[in-house]
Amino acid sequence: MATTFQPTTASAAVEGLPQVFDSGAAAGVEAVILFDLSGREPGQWTVVIRDGVCRVMGGRPIEPTLTLAIDSDLWLAIARGERDCADALAKGEYQVAGDTALVARLGILFPVT
Repeated sequence: MATTFQPTTASAAVEGLPQVFDSGAAAGVEAVILFDLSGREPGQWTVVIRDGVCRVMGGRPIEPTLTLAIDSDLWLAIARGERDCADALAKGEYQVAGDTALVARLGILFPVT
């Protein structure tokens, strides 16, 4: 699924995830993902994937399935398809906690190119 998703802020990159969400790739996925952004545009957003639907809300959940602690500029570059999520993780540019296997599926659930 190709997209022209080109957010201009890190918050728009999180809030716009339902626009690029591939519900067909989400069969059997139930997850609560915390985006914990730091840097120029700090904030926390929760992405809930359940029953083939993706919802985004501000704030922190009680128990996320996966937490991504990431600089807002790096997240924006990843969301725009300018940086590779797996490459940045391998270089230690952001941290993950929880269901790390879910990280590998993010590019499939949210294709940006």
